[in-house]
Amino acid sequence: MKILLPLTCTILASIYTSSVCADNSWYLGAQYSVQEVASLPDRELNTAGIVAGYQFNKFFALETRMNIGTSGYSHSRSSDQEYKEDIDIQASLFIKGSYPISNTFSIFALAGVSKSKYEITTTRHHTDIDGNYTQIYPHIIKHSESGFNYGVGLNYQISEAFSLYIDYQVLPDLVISSRDLSSWNSTNIGGSYTF
Repeated sequence: MKILLPLTCTILASIYTSSVCADNSWYLGAQYSVQEVASLPDRELNTAGIVAGYQFNKFFALETRMNIGTSGYSHSRSSDQEYKEDIDIQASLFIKGSYPISNTFSIFALAGVSKSKYEITTTRHHTDIDGNYTQIYPHIIKHSESGFNYGVGLNYQISEAFSLYIDYQVLPDLVISSRDLSSWNSTNIGGSYTF
């Protein structure tokens, strides 16, 4: 994560300085994402974040997305143990190819890399014979997944500067145990402003 964001900014800045005379534009926006893990259907992890990119022409852009978790999964494993799971931060860098199908709609494909950091917390508590509740210090596991991801989407151009989009992405497989992987996908909706 410490390398991904400065690298993205450096790439975008160098692209901008090398193409000042071209008809290119920067864009900035926000998005909301609903994410699902296939082998764990009760897991629905939501994120929200920002989108920034550089549009070279109507067909090609370089885009980065940075999200934080807004909801998580939790349940009580037993009467004295609670389990919580949430995305801490998620960053992606994409090459985005678009194809206009009308003046207002275009379809696009994304391909790039992402890194997701998430946290698993287990908390045990104890009730003594007098009914006093004692929480035992929680056990926190921090984990991250990174790798190739891709997706497809639809963009709606509201005006020359504003647009809305929806896309579906396949994220890197999520490690469930030392031997098991599960597919991880997201549906994203957002908007952007071109300047």
